[in-house]
Amino acid sequence: MTTLVRAAVVMLLATLFYGQQASGQQMPVPKSTNDLVTWVRLHNKAPFDRDSAQMPTKTFPSLKATPLAASAAAKFKNVKVNQDRNPWPKAEVGSAVDPITGKNYVVMTNDFRENWDHEFYHVSTNGGQAWTDDSMVGGFDPYTGGAQLTFQSDPGVALDSVGHSVLSAITGNNIFDFTNLYENLDTEIEVAVGYSHGTYTLLLPTVVDFQPCNFSALAFTCAIQLDKPLVTIDNVPESPNNGTVYVYYTAFCVQPTPCSDGNATIPAFSSAILEAHAPGAGLPFGAPNLVSGQFTQEQFSDIVIDSHGVAHAFFDDFSTGVNISMYMSTFNGSSWVVNPTPIATFVPSGVASLNWVFRTSGTIAPGCGIKGDTAYCAFSSNQVGNGPTESGMSVYLATVNTSTGASRITRVNNDPFNDGKDHIFPWATATDRSVYVGWYDDRNDPFNTLAQYFVGKSTDGGKTFPTQLAVNDVPFNPCVGFPGCGFFGDYTQLVSGPDGLVHAAWSDTRDGASMQVWSQTISW
Repeated sequence: MTTLVRAAVVMLLATLFYGQQASGQQMPVPKSTNDLVTWVRLHNKAPFDRDSAQMPTKTFPSLKATPLAASAAAKFKNVKVNQDRNPWPKAEVGSAVDPITGKNYVVMTNDFRENWDHEFYHVSTNGGQAWTDDSMVGGFDPYTGGAQLTFQSDPGVALDSVGHSVLSAITGNNIFDFTNLYENLDTEIEVAVGYSHGTYTLLLPTVVDFQPCNFSALAFTCAIQLDKPLVTIDNVPESPNNGTVYVYYTAFCVQPTPCSDGNATIPAFSSAILEAHAPGAGLPFGAPNLVSGQFTQEQFSDIVIDSHGVAHAFFDDFSTGVNISMYMSTFNGSSWVVNPTPIATFVPSGVASLNWVFRTSGTIAPGCGIKGDTAYCAFSSNQVGNGPTESGMSVYLATVNTSTGASRITRVNNDPFNDGKDHIFPWATATDRSVYVGWYDDRNDPFNTLAQYFVGKSTDGGKTFPTQLAVNDVPFNPCVGFPGCGFFGDYTQLVSGPDGLVHAAWSDTRDGASMQVWSQTISW
């Protein structure tokens, strides 16, 4: 292999490597391209990387839904969120509620209606009863003359207290021109600012971070690949940082020497959590900061704001290669400081269902909410700490004192331990009186095929969840909506407003042929 072709292979395999750390496999520092090729062939299980996902051209037979016993969901009447009428899937859901009234509710989805994934957002001004259908603006690549990048992924949305929305996403290229020996895998983290409580957004995106990754016969540029951004806004009334917009994401250094990005240095062939913030919606972002400290194999992050306006980030560390540890990092106004004690340590080994072959690596990510100074981070795993292992994945909640870093871990789903059932893609939110967690669950299907979207409620600070109900009207087969059961997203956010109402939105294949997004407002 020539040096140029060998470099291209390194870039391609580095993008595949994203999914490997999520399965608990640590990538060794490769001594050669052949070593990297061998490692990825042995460990790559994902059908494709979430970012730059494209609908496959091959068709597959649909897996039709089979009858399932009636559940408590019969008491609900779900509302469809996306307003298009085509069968292209919508997999991955970001959500936010107006922090002042709770009436304006924005849902953002990873949508394949244009073949390549692209972000669409949907706004309800009446608490989820009716919805709009709009496209988020895409990014523009300075390395290709300002042409629009080819894909957009990872929906994130937040609303501030003065009527702005901020939509976040990763945009990137997936260009392979073998005739002219040109390849472009540039990645960009961007936001789109909205007005009138999110009902419309600007025509131009704001760039948070851009990293070139391209080569031709004459030039080669690729140091960093970006992934998995989300957004949080400080809406604490007395906070000195009120209105600050935090965007946070994973940066992969894919070269044999350390990488630099803003104020952060990332060791060679490793990954880190970065964050950039702006003092308000529509204002410029500062240089990226290192969130994950000395750790070197990091993915998945979520930021919450405590009652004093202090930002706390939660992220997963894969550096041991077996156990995964979740850490908290706190922003002191100038830098991020990682609490030395993990808030949770766990060992995920995958779902028990033989029918669900879509990637589930995102289910181990922290999905967090906060009330006061107590954060609640949900995740799924087969084992927590030194506890027993079960064949399926259960939902766990880490309840964290953000002042001290002390945490308590609770199993959320209340079906029997090790019953061969799966509970995936959880997210937590908190109201004045209760803690809620939402997740996908197959406990009611003896064939481990049909899913329901469950929401559990705790009134004792996350210690127990005696009330947990399936809130979707109709059970569904998550493998129907994407050819070959290839993709079902990486997260589904559950949110709540100041009125105490909880809002659930999830991907759903109830029609037996497509994957759409449905919602339900929860008042119990």
